[in-house]
Amino acid sequence: MIKLYRDFIWWRTGERQSMLVEGDRVIWRGHGEAPHAEVVDLSGKTLYPAFIDNHCHILPTGLDLQKLHLGACQTHQDVLDAVRDRLAETTPGKWLLAVHYDQTRYEGGRHLTRFELDQVSPSVPILLRHVNGHASVANSAALQAAGIPEDVENPAGGTFDRDSSSRLSGVLLESAHELVTHKASMPSLDEMVDAILTAGNHMASLGISGASDMMTGRFDLLKELRAYDLAAQRGCRIRTRLYLQWGEVFRKDGNWRSPEVQSAIESYGDKIDCRIAGIKIFADGAIGSATAAIYGHYSGAEPAGHAISHHARDASQHAPEGKFTSGQLIYSPERLKEMVRIADQAGFSIAIHSIGDYSTDLVMDAFESLPDPRKHRIEHAMLLSDAQIERLGKLGCFCTMQPEFLMRFGHSYLRQLGPVRASKLERFRSVKDAGIPLSLSSDRPIVAGDPRDGVKMAHQRPEAFDSSENLTLEEAIDGYTTRAAEPTNDSALMGGLNPGQLAEFRVE
Repeated sequence: MIKLYRDFIWWRTGERQSMLVEGDRVIWRGHGEAPHAEVVDLSGKTLYPAFIDNHCHILPTGLDLQKLHLGACQTHQDVLDAVRDRLAETTPGKWLLAVHYDQTRYEGGRHLTRFELDQVSPSVPILLRHVNGHASVANSAALQAAGIPEDVENPAGGTFDRDSSSRLSGVLLESAHELVTHKASMPSLDEMVDAILTAGNHMASLGISGASDMMTGRFDLLKELRAYDLAAQRGCRIRTRLYLQWGEVFRKDGNWRSPEVQSAIESYGDKIDCRIAGIKIFADGAIGSATAAIYGHYSGAEPAGHAISHHARDASQHAPEGKFTSGQLIYSPERLKEMVRIADQAGFSIAIHSIGDYSTDLVMDAFESLPDPRKHRIEHAMLLSDAQIERLGKLGCFCTMQPEFLMRFGHSYLRQLGPVRASKLERFRSVKDAGIPLSLSSDRPIVAGDPRDGVKMAHQRPEAFDSSENLTLEEAIDGYTTRAAEPTNDSALMGGLNPGQLAEFRVE
Protein backbone atom coordinates (compact mmCIF):
# COMPACT_ATOMS: atom_id res chain seq x y z
CA MET A 1 0.00 0.00 0.00
CA ILE A 2 1.24 3.47 -0.87
CA LYS A 3 0.21 6.45 1.25
CA LEU A 4 0.90 10.14 0.87
CA TYR A 5 0.97 12.01 4.18
CA ARG A 6 0.30 15.58 3.15
CA ASP A 7 0.39 19.04 4.70
CA PHE A 8 2.33 18.53 7.90
CA ILE A 9 4.92 20.70 9.62
CA TRP A 10 8.33 19.02 9.67
CA TRP A 11 9.48 19.31 13.28
CA ARG A 12 13.09 20.21 12.59
CA THR A 13 12.64 23.03 10.06
CA GLY A 14 9.08 24.26 10.56
CA GLU A 15 8.32 23.96 6.83
CA ARG A 16 5.24 22.32 5.37
CA GLN A 17 6.04 18.98 3.76
CA SER A 18 4.58 15.74 2.48
CA MET A 19 5.86 12.16 2.85
CA LEU A 20 5.32 9.18 0.60
CA VAL A 21 5.28 5.78 2.31
CA GLU A 22 5.19 2.38 0.63
CA GLY A 23 4.55 -0.50 3.01
CA ASP A 24 6.55 0.35 6.13
CA ARG A 25 9.23 2.49 4.42
CA VAL A 26 9.65 6.15 3.58
CA ILE A 27 10.02 6.68 -0.18
CA TRP A 28 10.55 10.42 0.00
CA ARG A 29 9.85 13.32 2.32
CA GLY A 30 9.68 16.92 1.16
CA HIS A 31 7.55 18.37 -1.63
CA GLY A 32 5.69 16.48 -4.30
CA GLU A 33 2.57 14.59 -5.26
CA ALA A 34 1.71 10.93 -5.83
CA PRO A 35 -1.46 10.67 -7.93
CA HIS A 36 -2.11 6.99 -7.23
CA ALA A 37 -1.41 7.05 -3.49
CA GLU A 38 -3.96 7.05 -0.70
CA VAL A 39 -3.88 10.57 0.76
CA VAL A 40 -3.75 11.24 4.49
CA ASP A 41 -4.15 14.95 5.20
CA LEU A 42 -2.43 15.96 8.46
CA SER A 43 -3.91 19.48 8.37
CA GLY A 44 -0.84 21.38 9.50
CA LYS A 45 0.02 19.20 12.47
CA THR A 46 3.67 18.63 13.36
CA LEU A 47 5.34 15.36 12.31
CA TYR A 48 8.14 13.85 14.42
CA PRO A 49 10.08 10.59 14.19
CA ALA A 50 8.90 8.05 16.76
CA PHE A 51 10.91 7.92 19.98
CA ILE A 52 13.57 5.27 20.65
CA ASP A 53 14.24 4.26 24.26
CA ASN A 54 17.72 2.79 23.97
CA HIS A 55 18.24 2.04 27.66
CA CYS A 56 15.36 0.44 29.52
CA HIS A 57 14.11 -2.89 30.88
CA ILE A 58 11.30 -4.16 28.70
CA LEU A 59 10.32 -7.47 30.29
CA PRO A 60 10.42 -6.02 33.84
CA THR A 61 8.31 -3.10 32.62
CA GLY A 62 5.64 -5.47 31.36
CA LEU A 63 5.73 -7.55 34.53
CA ASP A 64 5.41 -4.40 36.65
CA LEU A 65 2.45 -3.18 34.61
CA GLN A 66 0.66 -6.37 35.63
CA LYS A 67 1.36 -5.79 39.34
CA LEU A 68 -0.21 -3.48 41.89
CA HIS A 69 1.39 -0.03 41.56
CA LEU A 70 1.75 1.85 44.86
CA GLY A 71 3.22 5.06 43.44
CA ALA A 72 0.13 7.12 44.26
CA CYS A 73 0.01 6.05 47.92
CA GLN A 74 0.71 8.83 50.41
CA THR A 75 0.32 6.98 53.71
CA HIS A 76 0.82 3.54 55.21
CA GLN A 77 -2.96 3.13 55.27
CA ASP A 78 -3.17 3.96 51.56
CA VAL A 79 -0.82 1.05 50.89
CA LEU A 80 -2.79 -1.36 53.05
CA ASP A 81 -6.07 -0.29 51.47
CA ALA A 82 -4.65 -0.74 47.95
CA VAL A 83 -3.35 -4.21 48.81
CA ARG A 84 -6.70 -5.18 50.34
CA ASP A 85 -8.55 -4.01 47.22
CA ARG A 86 -6.21 -6.01 44.99
CA LEU A 87 -6.59 -9.14 47.08
CA ALA A 88 -9.99 -9.88 45.57
CA GLU A 89 -8.42 -10.00 42.10
CA THR A 90 -5.53 -12.29 43.05
CA THR A 91 -5.68 -15.75 41.50
CA PRO A 92 -5.77 -18.53 44.14
CA GLY A 93 -2.32 -20.00 44.63
CA LYS A 94 -0.58 -16.87 43.29
CA TRP A 95 1.35 -14.18 45.15
CA LEU A 96 0.04 -10.63 45.44
CA LEU A 97 2.95 -8.58 44.09
CA ALA A 98 3.18 -4.80 44.35
CA VAL A 99 5.76 -2.32 43.07
CA HIS A 100 6.86 1.27 43.79
CA TYR A 101 6.46 0.94 47.55
CA ASP A 102 8.39 3.81 49.21
CA GLN A 103 8.26 4.24 52.95
CA THR A 104 10.19 7.53 52.77
CA ARG A 105 7.03 9.19 51.42
CA TYR A 106 4.90 8.20 54.42
CA GLU A 107 4.72 9.89 57.82
CA GLY A 108 7.65 8.95 60.00
CA GLY A 109 9.42 7.20 57.15
CA ARG A 110 9.03 3.80 58.76
CA HIS A 111 8.53 0.53 56.90
CA LEU A 112 5.34 -1.45 57.04
CA THR A 113 5.79 -4.81 58.75
CA ARG A 114 4.71 -8.35 57.99
CA PHE A 115 2.26 -8.15 60.88
CA GLU A 116 0.40 -5.23 59.27
CA LEU A 117 0.30 -7.11 55.97
CA ASP A 118 -0.91 -10.22 57.82
CA GLN A 119 -3.96 -8.22 58.85
CA VAL A 120 -4.79 -7.89 55.14
CA SER A 121 -4.22 -11.60 54.50
CA PRO A 122 -2.55 -14.24 56.66
CA SER A 123 -2.70 -16.83 53.86
CA VAL A 124 -2.00 -15.14 50.50
CA PRO A 125 1.72 -14.37 50.02
CA ILE A 126 2.16 -10.59 49.73
CA LEU A 127 5.37 -8.89 48.62
CA LEU A 128 5.82 -5.13 48.25
CA ARG A 129 8.91 -4.23 46.19
CA HIS A 130 10.61 -0.98 47.07
CA VAL A 131 10.93 1.67 44.37
CA ASN A 132 14.73 1.34 44.54
CA GLY A 133 14.50 -2.32 43.47
CA HIS A 134 16.78 -3.51 46.26
CA ALA A 135 14.37 -4.05 49.15
CA SER A 136 10.86 -5.32 49.84
CA VAL A 137 8.36 -6.10 52.57
CA ALA A 138 6.81 -9.57 52.86
CA ASN A 139 3.96 -10.91 54.96
CA SER A 140 4.25 -14.14 56.94
CA ALA A 141 2.70 -16.22 54.16
CA ALA A 142 5.31 -14.96 51.69
CA LEU A 143 8.16 -15.78 54.06
CA GLN A 144 6.73 -19.25 54.59
CA ALA A 145 6.23 -19.82 50.85
CA ALA A 146 9.84 -18.79 50.27
CA GLY A 147 11.08 -21.23 52.92
CA ILE A 148 12.33 -18.55 55.31
CA PRO A 149 12.21 -19.76 58.95
CA GLU A 150 12.04 -17.45 61.95
CA ASP A 151 15.63 -18.28 62.92
CA VAL A 152 17.07 -17.64 59.45
CA GLU A 153 20.55 -16.16 59.33
CA ASN A 154 21.32 -13.15 57.20
CA PRO A 155 22.74 -14.07 53.80
CA ALA A 156 25.96 -12.55 52.49
CA GLY A 157 25.23 -9.01 51.38
CA GLY A 158 21.69 -8.91 52.75
CA THR A 159 19.53 -8.54 55.84
CA PHE A 160 16.35 -10.08 57.19
CA ASP A 161 15.30 -7.15 59.35
CA ARG A 162 14.08 -7.85 62.88
CA ASP A 163 11.99 -5.83 65.33
CA SER A 164 12.84 -4.96 68.94
CA SER A 165 11.72 -8.44 70.01
CA SER A 166 14.09 -10.06 67.48
CA ARG A 167 11.18 -11.28 65.35
CA LEU A 168 11.40 -11.06 61.56
CA SER A 169 9.77 -7.75 60.61
CA GLY A 170 9.19 -8.75 56.98
CA VAL A 171 11.55 -6.06 55.69
CA LEU A 172 14.05 -7.63 53.30
CA LEU A 173 17.24 -5.91 52.20
CA GLU A 174 19.47 -6.70 49.22
CA SER A 175 20.24 -10.43 48.87
CA ALA A 176 17.53 -11.29 51.42
CA HIS A 177 15.10 -9.43 49.18
CA GLU A 178 16.48 -11.31 46.16
CA LEU A 179 16.01 -14.70 47.85
CA VAL A 180 12.32 -14.12 48.50
CA THR A 181 11.67 -12.28 45.24
CA HIS A 182 13.04 -15.14 43.15
CA LYS A 183 10.60 -17.52 44.82
CA ALA A 184 7.71 -15.29 43.84
CA SER A 185 8.43 -13.86 40.44
CA MET A 186 9.92 -16.47 38.11
CA PRO A 187 7.57 -16.02 35.15
CA SER A 188 6.77 -18.80 32.70
CA LEU A 189 7.57 -18.43 29.01
CA ASP A 190 3.96 -17.49 28.23
CA GLU A 191 3.95 -14.93 31.04
CA MET A 192 7.18 -13.43 29.69
CA VAL A 193 5.72 -13.12 26.20
CA ASP A 194 2.55 -11.52 27.57
CA ALA A 195 4.64 -9.09 29.65
CA ILE A 196 6.78 -8.06 26.66
CA LEU A 197 3.66 -7.48 24.58
CA THR A 198 2.12 -5.47 27.43
CA ALA A 199 5.26 -3.34 27.70
CA GLY A 200 5.28 -2.87 23.93
CA ASN A 201 1.68 -1.67 23.91
CA HIS A 202 2.35 0.76 26.75
CA MET A 203 5.53 2.15 25.21
CA ALA A 204 3.91 2.47 21.78
CA SER A 205 1.14 4.52 23.39
CA LEU A 206 3.86 7.01 24.38
CA GLY A 207 5.12 7.28 20.81
CA ILE A 208 8.02 4.83 21.19
CA SER A 209 8.79 2.50 18.28
CA GLY A 210 12.05 0.86 19.41
CA ALA A 211 13.71 -0.01 22.70
CA SER A 212 16.80 -1.72 24.10
CA ASP A 213 16.47 -4.11 27.03
CA MET A 214 19.54 -3.56 29.19
CA MET A 215 19.52 -6.64 31.41
CA THR A 216 18.38 -9.62 29.34
CA GLY A 217 19.00 -12.75 31.38
CA ARG A 218 17.69 -11.38 34.65
CA PHE A 219 15.41 -14.41 35.06
CA ASP A 220 16.53 -17.06 32.58
CA LEU A 221 18.54 -16.07 29.52
CA LEU A 222 17.43 -18.86 27.19
CA LYS A 223 13.78 -18.43 28.11
CA GLU A 224 13.98 -14.65 27.73
CA LEU A 225 15.59 -14.88 24.30
CA ARG A 226 12.77 -17.18 23.22
CA ALA A 227 10.16 -14.86 24.75
CA TYR A 228 11.41 -11.76 22.92
CA ASP A 229 11.46 -13.68 19.64
CA LEU A 230 7.93 -14.98 20.18
CA ALA A 231 6.69 -11.52 21.15
CA ALA A 232 8.11 -10.12 17.90
CA GLN A 233 6.40 -12.89 15.93
CA ARG A 234 3.12 -12.06 17.67
CA GLY A 235 3.25 -8.42 16.65
CA CYS A 236 5.03 -6.63 19.50
CA ARG A 237 4.48 -2.93 18.82
CA ILE A 238 8.09 -1.96 19.51
CA ARG A 239 11.29 -3.26 17.91
CA THR A 240 13.52 -4.76 20.56
CA ARG A 241 17.30 -4.77 20.97
CA LEU A 242 18.75 -6.99 23.68
CA TYR A 243 21.85 -6.46 25.83
CA LEU A 244 22.70 -9.72 27.58
CA GLN A 245 24.15 -9.88 31.09
CA TRP A 246 27.84 -10.77 30.88
CA GLY A 247 27.60 -13.49 33.52
CA GLU A 248 24.74 -15.23 31.71
CA VAL A 249 26.79 -15.48 28.51
CA PHE A 250 30.32 -16.21 29.75
CA ARG A 251 31.89 -18.24 32.51
CA LYS A 252 34.47 -16.52 34.69
CA ASP A 253 37.28 -17.89 32.50
CA GLY A 254 35.73 -16.26 29.42
CA ASN A 255 34.37 -19.41 27.79
CA TRP A 256 30.72 -19.69 26.82
CA ARG A 257 28.52 -20.36 29.83
CA SER A 258 27.10 -23.45 28.10
CA PRO A 259 26.79 -24.94 24.61
CA GLU A 260 23.07 -24.14 24.73
CA VAL A 261 23.76 -20.45 25.38
CA GLN A 262 26.34 -20.32 22.59
CA SER A 263 23.95 -21.97 20.15
CA ALA A 264 21.03 -19.74 21.09
CA ILE A 265 23.08 -16.56 20.62
CA GLU A 266 24.79 -17.59 17.42
CA SER A 267 21.53 -18.69 15.81
CA TYR A 268 19.42 -15.72 16.99
CA GLY A 269 19.81 -13.84 13.75
CA ASP A 270 19.83 -10.17 12.80
CA LYS A 271 16.11 -9.52 12.48
CA ILE A 272 14.66 -6.04 12.16
CA ASP A 273 12.03 -6.61 14.84
CA CYS A 274 14.21 -8.30 17.48
CA ARG A 275 17.93 -8.94 17.74
CA ILE A 276 20.83 -9.18 20.18
CA ALA A 277 22.67 -5.84 20.33
CA GLY A 278 25.41 -6.46 22.87
CA ILE A 279 26.61 -7.33 26.37
CA LYS A 280 25.76 -5.47 29.60
CA ILE A 281 28.16 -5.00 32.52
CA PHE A 282 27.63 -3.11 35.80
CA ALA A 283 30.67 -1.18 37.03
CA ASP A 284 29.24 0.56 40.12
CA GLY A 285 26.06 1.33 42.03
CA ALA A 286 23.82 4.38 42.38
CA ILE A 287 23.97 7.85 43.95
CA GLY A 288 20.83 7.48 46.08
CA SER A 289 22.25 4.44 47.83
CA ALA A 290 25.74 6.02 48.08
CA THR A 291 27.12 3.11 46.06
CA ALA A 292 28.15 4.91 42.86
CA ALA A 293 31.97 4.90 42.85
CA ILE A 294 32.96 8.55 43.20
CA TYR A 295 36.04 10.59 44.00
CA GLY A 296 35.74 12.21 47.42
CA HIS A 297 32.99 11.72 49.97
CA TYR A 298 29.23 11.44 50.06
CA SER A 299 27.43 13.93 52.28
CA GLY A 300 26.86 11.39 55.04
CA ALA A 301 23.09 11.43 54.63
CA GLU A 302 21.36 8.13 55.20
CA PRO A 303 21.33 6.17 51.90
CA ALA A 304 17.96 6.07 50.15
CA GLY A 305 18.50 2.50 49.08
CA HIS A 306 20.92 -0.37 49.28
CA ALA A 307 23.93 -1.74 47.47
CA ILE A 308 23.33 -2.73 43.88
CA SER A 309 25.06 -6.09 44.33
CA HIS A 310 26.28 -8.15 47.26
CA HIS A 311 29.33 -8.98 45.13
CA ALA A 312 30.38 -5.33 45.19
CA ARG A 313 33.47 -4.12 46.97
CA ASP A 314 34.37 -0.86 48.69
CA ALA A 315 35.70 1.50 46.02
CA SER A 316 38.35 2.83 48.41
CA GLN A 317 40.14 -0.54 48.21
CA HIS A 318 41.15 0.35 44.67
CA ALA A 319 41.57 4.12 45.02
CA PRO A 320 44.34 5.76 42.99
CA GLU A 321 47.31 6.89 45.06
CA GLY A 322 46.63 10.18 46.79
CA LYS A 323 42.88 10.17 46.10
CA PHE A 324 39.97 9.26 48.35
CA THR A 325 37.07 7.38 46.82
CA SER A 326 33.62 6.38 48.08
CA GLY A 327 30.91 3.98 46.99
CA GLN A 328 31.26 0.54 45.49
CA LEU A 329 32.81 -1.12 42.49
CA ILE A 330 31.08 -4.25 41.25
CA TYR A 331 34.41 -5.60 39.99
CA SER A 332 38.05 -4.77 40.58
CA PRO A 333 39.61 -2.59 37.86
CA GLU A 334 41.61 -5.58 36.61
CA ARG A 335 38.57 -7.86 36.45
CA LEU A 336 36.48 -5.21 34.68
CA LYS A 337 39.17 -4.80 32.04
CA GLU A 338 39.33 -8.57 31.54
CA MET A 339 35.54 -8.89 31.17
CA VAL A 340 35.52 -6.09 28.60
CA ARG A 341 38.33 -7.74 26.64
CA ILE A 342 36.49 -11.10 26.59
CA ALA A 343 33.22 -9.59 25.32
CA ASP A 344 35.00 -7.45 22.73
CA GLN A 345 36.98 -10.40 21.37
CA ALA A 346 33.73 -12.36 21.08
CA GLY A 347 32.48 -9.63 18.73
CA PHE A 348 29.96 -7.92 21.02
CA SER A 349 29.20 -4.26 21.52
CA ILE A 350 29.50 -3.58 25.26
CA ALA A 351 27.30 -1.30 27.39
CA ILE A 352 28.63 -0.52 30.87
CA HIS A 353 26.61 0.98 33.71
CA SER A 354 28.81 3.66 35.29
CA ILE A 355 27.37 6.48 37.37
CA GLY A 356 30.25 7.76 39.52
CA ASP A 357 33.27 9.66 38.18
CA TYR A 358 35.77 7.18 39.63
CA SER A 359 33.92 4.28 38.04
CA THR A 360 33.80 6.08 34.70
CA ASP A 361 37.58 6.52 34.72
CA LEU A 362 37.93 2.77 35.14
CA VAL A 363 35.48 2.10 32.32
CA MET A 364 37.43 4.42 30.04
CA ASP A 365 40.64 2.62 31.05
CA ALA A 366 39.03 -0.64 29.96
CA PHE A 367 37.73 0.77 26.68
CA GLU A 368 41.09 2.38 25.87
CA SER A 369 42.68 -1.07 25.94
CA LEU A 370 40.48 -2.23 23.04
CA PRO A 371 41.21 -1.95 19.31
CA ASP A 372 38.08 0.17 18.63
CA PRO A 373 36.32 1.76 21.62
CA ARG A 374 33.88 3.59 19.34
CA LYS A 375 31.43 0.69 19.09
CA HIS A 376 30.90 0.53 22.86
CA ARG A 377 28.71 2.47 25.31
CA ILE A 378 28.92 4.11 28.71
CA GLU A 379 25.52 4.15 30.38
CA HIS A 380 24.56 7.04 32.70
CA ALA A 381 27.96 8.79 33.20
CA MET A 382 26.19 11.11 35.60
CA LEU A 383 29.22 12.67 37.29
CA LEU A 384 31.87 13.95 34.88
CA SER A 385 34.74 16.43 35.23
CA ASP A 386 35.93 18.64 32.39
CA ALA A 387 38.99 16.40 31.99
CA GLN A 388 36.83 13.30 31.78
CA ILE A 389 34.61 14.87 29.14
CA GLU A 390 37.71 15.70 27.08
CA ARG A 391 38.97 12.14 27.50
CA LEU A 392 35.58 10.68 26.59
CA GLY A 393 35.53 12.80 23.45
CA LYS A 394 38.89 11.41 22.36
CA LEU A 395 37.75 7.88 23.14
CA GLY A 396 34.76 8.22 20.82
CA CYS A 397 32.42 5.72 22.51
CA PHE A 398 28.70 6.32 22.85
CA CYS A 399 27.26 7.93 25.98
CA THR A 400 23.65 7.41 27.02
CA MET A 401 22.03 9.55 29.75
CA GLN A 402 18.61 9.59 31.45
CA PRO A 403 17.30 13.16 31.94
CA GLU A 404 14.15 12.01 33.77
CA PHE A 405 16.37 10.98 36.71
CA LEU A 406 16.75 14.67 37.60
CA MET A 407 12.99 15.01 37.94
CA ARG A 408 12.38 11.77 39.85
CA PHE A 409 15.48 11.47 42.06
CA GLY A 410 16.84 15.01 42.28
CA HIS A 411 16.09 15.28 46.00
CA SER A 412 18.19 12.19 46.66
CA TYR A 413 21.10 13.48 44.57
CA LEU A 414 21.10 16.79 46.44
CA ARG A 415 21.09 15.00 49.78
CA GLN A 416 23.92 12.62 48.89
CA LEU A 417 26.23 14.99 47.00
CA GLY A 418 25.30 18.44 48.25
CA PRO A 419 23.93 21.25 46.07
CA VAL A 420 27.18 22.28 44.34
CA ARG A 421 28.27 18.86 43.14
CA ALA A 422 24.73 17.66 42.40
CA SER A 423 24.03 20.71 40.22
CA LYS A 424 26.58 19.42 37.70
CA LEU A 425 25.06 15.97 37.28
CA GLU A 426 24.23 14.88 33.73
CA ARG A 427 26.24 17.45 31.78
CA PHE A 428 24.28 17.22 28.55
CA ARG A 429 25.57 20.47 27.01
CA SER A 430 29.24 19.87 27.80
CA VAL A 431 29.10 16.28 26.53
CA LYS A 432 27.35 17.35 23.34
CA ASP A 433 29.78 20.21 22.71
CA ALA A 434 32.73 17.85 23.13
CA GLY A 435 31.51 15.85 20.14
CA ILE A 436 30.62 12.78 22.20
CA PRO A 437 27.83 10.70 20.59
CA LEU A 438 25.10 11.47 23.15
CA SER A 439 21.70 9.78 23.26
CA LEU A 440 18.90 9.98 25.82
CA SER A 441 16.73 7.27 27.35
CA SER A 442 14.60 6.36 30.39
CA ASP A 443 15.82 3.25 32.29
CA ARG A 444 12.16 2.31 32.81
CA PRO A 445 10.57 0.90 34.97
CA ILE A 446 12.76 2.79 37.48
CA VAL A 447 10.99 5.92 36.21
CA ALA A 448 7.69 6.36 34.39
CA GLY A 449 9.54 6.69 31.09
CA ASP A 450 7.46 9.13 29.05
CA PRO A 451 10.06 10.52 26.59
CA ARG A 452 8.34 13.92 26.74
CA ASP A 453 9.41 14.21 30.38
CA GLY A 454 12.96 13.32 29.39
CA VAL A 455 12.98 15.87 26.57
CA LYS A 456 11.76 18.53 28.98
CA MET A 457 14.41 17.70 31.59
CA ALA A 458 17.20 17.76 28.99
CA HIS A 459 15.97 21.11 27.66
CA GLN A 460 14.92 22.71 30.96
CA ARG A 461 16.78 21.15 33.86
CA PRO A 462 15.12 21.45 37.30
CA GLU A 463 15.93 24.54 39.33
CA ALA A 464 18.68 22.96 41.46
CA PHE A 465 20.63 21.76 38.40
CA ASP A 466 22.95 23.97 36.33
CA SER A 467 20.96 25.46 33.46
CA SER A 468 24.11 25.97 31.39
CA GLU A 469 23.99 22.21 30.77
CA ASN A 470 20.60 22.43 29.01
CA LEU A 471 20.26 21.19 25.45
CA THR A 472 18.19 23.00 22.86
CA LEU A 473 14.75 21.52 22.27
CA GLU A 474 15.88 20.18 18.88
CA GLU A 475 18.94 18.51 20.44
CA ALA A 476 16.82 16.95 23.18
CA ILE A 477 14.36 15.47 20.65
CA ASP A 478 17.33 14.32 18.57
CA GLY A 479 18.62 12.50 21.64
CA TYR A 480 15.47 10.37 21.78
CA THR A 481 15.23 9.78 18.01
CA THR A 482 18.08 10.10 15.52
CA ARG A 483 20.89 9.84 18.10
CA ALA A 484 19.15 7.06 20.00
CA ALA A 485 19.40 4.79 16.96
CA GLU A 486 23.18 5.10 16.70
CA PRO A 487 24.47 2.92 19.57
CA THR A 488 22.54 -0.12 18.28
CA ASN A 489 23.71 0.49 14.69
CA ASP A 490 20.14 1.25 13.60
CA SER A 491 20.72 4.66 12.00
CA ALA A 492 19.94 3.41 8.50
CA LEU A 493 16.72 1.84 9.75
CA MET A 494 15.01 4.27 12.10
CA GLY A 495 15.05 7.58 13.91
CA GLY A 496 14.92 10.18 11.15
CA LEU A 497 12.11 9.46 8.64
CA ASN A 498 14.61 9.66 5.80
CA PRO A 499 14.13 7.80 2.50
CA GLY A 500 14.57 4.07 3.06
CA GLN A 501 13.95 4.27 6.81
CA LEU A 502 10.96 2.86 8.62
CA ALA A 503 7.93 5.13 8.52
CA GLU A 504 7.48 5.21 12.28
CA PHE A 505 6.32 8.61 13.43
CA ARG A 506 4.10 10.57 15.75
CA VAL A 507 1.89 13.57 15.04
CA GLU A 508 1.18 16.39 17.50
